[in-house]
Amino acid sequence: MNARRLWTGLVFCLTGIGVALYNLPASWVAVRLAQWSGQRVILAESQGTLWSGSADLVLMNGPGAGGRLPGRLRWHLAPRFSGLGFRMESESPEVRGRLSGTLGWRRVHLDGGRYDLPARVLAGLGAPFNTLRLDGPLKLRWDAFDWRYGAPGPEALMSLALEADGLSSRLSPVAPLGHYRLHLAWGPLGGKLDLETVTGPLMLSGQGALVAGRLGFDGQATTSEAAEPQLIGLLSILGKRDGAVTRLHF
Repeated sequence: MNARRLWTGLVFCLTGIGVALYNLPASWVAVRLAQWSGQRVILAESQGTLWSGSADLVLMNGPGAGGRLPGRLRWHLAPRFSGLGFRMESESPEVRGRLSGTLGWRRVHLDGGRYDLPARVLAGLGAPFNTLRLDGPLKLRWDAFDWRYGAPGPEALMSLALEADGLSSRLSPVAPLGHYRLHLAWGPLGGKLDLETVTGPLMLSGQGALVAGRLGFDGQATTSEAAEPQLIGLLSILGKRDGAVTRLHF
């Protein structure tokens, strides 16, 4: 009889825990994500549950540095043998693509994919983007990779590419500013960043390094004499002038 009661109580407890986990509200996810990110990633007006929910995704990096992803961000979690499978995508037609992968027991796996989104979300990264207030389409592409929890970088070399064609800024009447490509090669020992200009009145170039989560970038910005008067305000925000060259350092 005691053994039967013990098993009954155990089943009852496990059932209660299962029901509680299944019904965890999306607001619980929002609170934990905000705490983990230091209030830099906010899930505003969250609805649904841990397993299937939606929210407004906002990137914050201090006062006046907020960027909101257009439309509601929807996510779905599903148990797998290797962990929890996840999928996230936006309801907005301005944002195309999805983020998917697996939250495993020892590592997270991210599937290769793409995201097309507006440049104005970069304002949430802080300076200088919150001042530049860029607009225009961004195309983000990345390879699949695995990341062991607590590691400084991916387990193997991965590639991420960002393309911006038709950017504009509230600081300049010149539009578009140009067509740019940013490439990141990232592995266990760190990452290397390269920026190049395909075409445009505002020419940007430079290289950077990503080590232990810290990014260092050095480059330059130039333009023609004819376009310089209209771009001078923007150039002064980007960096220090050195003759006809603006030095970029972040």
